[in-house]
Amino acid sequence: MLLVLPGVLNSFAQEEQSIVLATNKEHYLRGDTVQLSGTVTGQPNALVALQIKDSSGNLILIRTVQSDQNGNFALSFKIPSTATSGDFNIVASTKINGFIVTQTKTMTATVPEFGPAAMPLFGASLVLGVIMFAFVNKFKM
Repeated sequence: MLLVLPGVLNSFAQEEQSIVLATNKEHYLRGDTVQLSGTVTGQPNALVALQIKDSSGNLILIRTVQSDQNGNFALSFKIPSTATSGDFNIVASTKINGFIVTQTKTMTATVPEFGPAAMPLFGASLVLGVIMFAFVNKFKM
């Protein structure tokens, strides 16, 4: 029984050690700014390694930030124009009382398939089609 007790106490200590991640939205578009925030429980002023990858596994950002005395940290980054649509993975890791603690969060970015010029071009072609239809019907006998 005495041999098991230190392991049980250690497992309770590990449960209190965590990283909680949050973003200001769940869905983003190309060029949007992501407001990432988090809290490290069990270790004030911790260094937190952050890694963000797009849905193709391309590395978007890698940073190390320091939490404050309450364990809070924040980071802002933009969804790049080269990012692929889909789920982005955010991985945060830190060392708390000698243990490496990692947390993952998923967010979604939607990158328009035809790029930013698609909507104006679609609108212009629609208007041109209506004008041509009216013009052809005007001269029909």
